[in-house]
Amino acid sequence: MRAYDLLRPTAIAIMERLDAYGVELDDQGVHVMMSPVNRHELAIARLRRQLEAQLGPDMLAHGGTPEIDDPATGRLRRPDLVVVPEAALERPGRTYLRPEDVELVAEVVSVPNPENDYENKAADYPAMGIPTYLIIDPRKSTVTVLSDPGSTPEGPRYRRRHDHVFGDQVEAGGYTIDSGAFLPYEDES
Repeated sequence: MRAYDLLRPTAIAIMERLDAYGVELDDQGVHVMMSPVNRHELAIARLRRQLEAQLGPDMLAHGGTPEIDDPATGRLRRPDLVVVPEAALERPGRTYLRPEDVELVAEVVSVPNPENDYENKAADYPAMGIPTYLIIDPRKSTVTVLSDPGSTPEGPRYRRRHDHVFGDQVEAGGYTIDSGAFLPYEDES
């Protein structure tokens, strides 16, 4: 039995009872994500605003819940922001996004665990078939766009990568992002 199958009930119970920022599940176990710093949240808000100006009326740039749940790959992720059809959130009750609903996923790197965004999620999102993964890194003032998920000798991976610095115009999933809107981290501890 996979770790996902064993731990999913625990992850759901934690989500329902614990007032934490978020809960994610992968092959390594259940991960409780703590509340992020101000500039992390500001980057998400500014990205959302830019995407919403470019989205059609049936699409949303959405942050927070619901999580993306993929029982087929054993992954449950709570990205900082997703671009999805509005219909994906019209399902009744507490439901999860299906990977096929997600057009673009974005993460803002946190200081304590950058490897989660650059390694773990960079492996999980292409395995889930998500077309575009945008990584905003205020630690280094960079933006990375990963796209074209597919098979590689190492397993499912993104086969295209474009790196940018804050201030660049960034193309991601058919959208243009002004990365000059993002601020680098300062000591916010």
